[in-house]
This record gives sequence, C-alpha cells and structure tokens, in this order.
Amino acid sequence: MIYFDQQIADARVAVWHVTEEYEDLLSLLPDAESVQDEAEKQFRSEGRIVEWTAVRVLLCSMMGRQIHIEYDEKGAPHLADYEGLHISISHTKGYVAIALSESHCVGIDVEQIEHNSTPRVERVRSRFMRDDEMAETTIGMLLHWSAKETAFKAIGREGMDFKNELRVSTFDETAYEGEMQLDDLKEDTTYNILYKVFDDFVLTFTQCAEE
Repeated sequence: MIYFDQQIADARVAVWHVTEEYEDLLSLLPDAESVQDEAEKQFRSEGRIVEWTAVRVLLCSMMGRQIHIEYDEKGAPHLADYEGLHISISHTKGYVAIALSESHCVGIDVEQIEHNSTPRVERVRSRFMRDDEMAETTIGMLLHWSAKETAFKAIGREGMDFKNELRVSTFDETAYEGEMQLDDLKEDTTYNILYKVFDDFVLTFTQCAEE
C-alpha cells in the first residue's frame, strides 16, 4: 500500500509499504505476466523479486497505468515511453520509493532504521563519512549515507567516492524532517537534500537543474 505520497518542489515522491504477498502484488498490475517473467529471470531471491514487483506496482499507481522501466549501461532507470520524465528508485527492507519529475533530474534513497545495539551504519561509518562531517546519532549517520546515495543517483557519475568527493554540512539530526546541504567537491557543486525520518526508515531526496 502507498505509505507516503507528496509533491516536493517539482517532483512527486512516493513510498510503498510492502505488506502484500507476491501474488497479491501481481494482482495489482494489468500485465502481471510480463513483470513476473522479467523478475524471475533476473533474480533468485524471493525478497528481491518482491521488491522489483513492488516498484512497478508503485509506479503504476503513481502514473495510472503500467509502464516498463528500462536501465542504461550504468544501471540507472529510464521510462522509454515518457521521454523527459526523470525517475529515481530506491528500496529497503519492507519499502520501495520512487521520485518522478518532468523538469529536473532527481535522486531518492530510502534506508531501513536498524533497531538493534550495533547498527551496520555505525560499524562502517569510517568508509563513507569524512573527518569534517559530524553525526552524533545513528540516525545522523544513516542520513549522511542516504544523502550521499541520493546525490550519487542525481549526479550519475561513475566510480564516485562517497568519502572523498561528497561532503554533508552539519544539520539538525534530531529533527524528523529538514534540509541539508551536500557538496560535490569534485565538481564544486552544492545540492539541497531534503530528508524525512519515519519509524522504520529514513528518506532523502534531491533534484537538480538540467544542464
């Protein structure tokens, strides 16, 4: 079911909470057979197949019709039948997210909040956070990672080094929603990253003007 659906700036951002069984997701698609064939050819994991299908169900719900998603050589999604409509996709345990915009390239990321004593993001902090970045909470670290994932999708530069090329400025990591600034140090460009914190996940989003 749709968990979140909002117009943010010039983009539509939506999140689907995957509570359905696989067969129930397929029943929500007009041409379920094509999605099922494509998913089961590409993936063995049942969880990945369900995520793949849920993304297409969410897109169908947003657009009012089933649309085929294609991927370029970098793995970035495109909508062949809607030239000029930008899309970004993300998924985490139990949720999938999509951003759509007719006027800007977009990036979106959704990350599960691990409710345990040693979240993975804390263990790998040194791999993606710089010495001049600050995060005092698990949520703050997760938002740093998510913001960089979002920027990576919007920028589309191959081989991006999250730690050395991207820098997140200090923001209010105790707020449930807000905005942070992310600097692309390689291109000397700054992106505004919007974030929201939910019970089970964090969501980040950005858009950038086309060249």
